[in-house]
Amino acid sequence: MTEAAQQRVICVIGMHRSGTSCLTGSLQQGGLDLGKHSTWNRFNEKGNRENQDFVDFHEQLLADNKASWDKPPKRIHFDESHRRAAQQIIDGFAQSPLWGFKDPRSTLALSIWQELIPQLQLIGIFRHPLAVVQSLRRRAGHGISTRQGMSLWYHYNQILYREYRCRPFPLLCFDWDEERFHEQLNLIHKQLKLKPLEPGQRFYTADLQNFSAQETAGLPWRVRRLYKKLRGLVENA
Repeated sequence: MTEAAQQRVICVIGMHRSGTSCLTGSLQQGGLDLGKHSTWNRFNEKGNRENQDFVDFHEQLLADNKASWDKPPKRIHFDESHRRAAQQIIDGFAQSPLWGFKDPRSTLALSIWQELIPQLQLIGIFRHPLAVVQSLRRRAGHGISTRQGMSLWYHYNQILYREYRCRPFPLLCFDWDEERFHEQLNLIHKQLKLKPLEPGQRFYTADLQNFSAQETAGLPWRVRRLYKKLRGLVENA
């Protein structure tokens, strides 16, 4: 096996404002190398845990597809220049046996990372659609409508669901209470051979949930159905 093949690489996927930062911060405290990353954000007191190199790459890739995070393409296309740019980022982790990255845009660009990193392991997280939409609208200057927010939630989480059905991976629900969240997270840490988190090390706290889960009756039918399918995956795992 080559050195690259011996590496363990983790990608956190999920919709924006769905707990991806919390999950990634927890994995980092267990020993996951994120490289250079943000530890503070005006909309996230503990930082979004995003490596700017990945964010810049995803933004350029989406722009080249005449798309953006809030106007995602139906299908992502990439060429050799995109492969070279992505490989350059990967090469920066050549000396790290266990590394990973988090940027919700990577959910849209999984195909290029899966091609370049055959051993890539996914970890997903999702959150109630209304909680996500309200959290998006809470961000100053973001005039997203409920309809657009629901459409975005569906697009990102449909990818997550499809990937899970193709090849199951660890999946968390950000609507869980703190104790259940950490119970499941500790199982993931054990599975990934990461250090367990002591109570004082917990990245997740109840105050990170700015909005609690709500009833699904008023959701668009396809959003409601997908949310119930995702809940079924984690309830029956």
